[in-house]
Amino acid sequence: METLPVELHSQIFEFACIDDGATARALSLVSHYIREAVAPYLYQSLAVSGLPQMQELVARLERTPSHLRRVRRLFLSDWSSADVHKHSMTLALSDMERYDAERALAARILALSAPTLETLALVVSCPYSAPPLIGELFATPLPRLTALAIHGFYPFPRGAGNDAPTLPKLTHLRLSGNRNPHGLLQLGALEAAAPALTHLRVSDVALAAPFAKEL
Repeated sequence: METLPVELHSQIFEFACIDDGATARALSLVSHYIREAVAPYLYQSLAVSGLPQMQELVARLERTPSHLRRVRRLFLSDWSSADVHKHSMTLALSDMERYDAERALAARILALSAPTLETLALVVSCPYSAPPLIGELFATPLPRLTALAIHGFYPFPRGAGNDAPTLPKLTHLRLSGNRNPHGLLQLGALEAAAPALTHLRVSDVALAAPFAKEL
């Protein structure tokens, strides 16, 4: 280790920090030198689920300089597995403030990560949050994103209010959660938002005869 230049150390850490963020966090505790060397990769690969984790991540990202806030790969879920089990039977109106908070935090994470994101898996389990959150995602410019997977009741892509595509480099898109996405391919919005798209997978459809005809 002592004989390698910092540039090689940095490259090694970049390749090592491709899990859910645990490796980068562990390396940053080794020494002051390694902490500095691993700092650019601390957030490059993340898996975040549920309100507490989203709150913690937003706090960390907002106090991190933009040149060190390079999120490249992100798995983001508004609910943890325990939340999914808890809310699988009912959605109470008394929990609406929590749902609004979860949606706002998820949107903030996406906004802070957008400039550098390359791959994104977004799971929105709350039916109240899914359409507005996913709709906001589709309207957010993601200049480097190449692969996107979405699970939740999704609306169709829409522009950001100008002629530029919001997903110019997206090649792989997977959608699930809309049981009859009729119009997805007919309205032209998908092609306009992601002109480089080469792979599209649409799953979790049911009783979708109009969409089958569209295909």
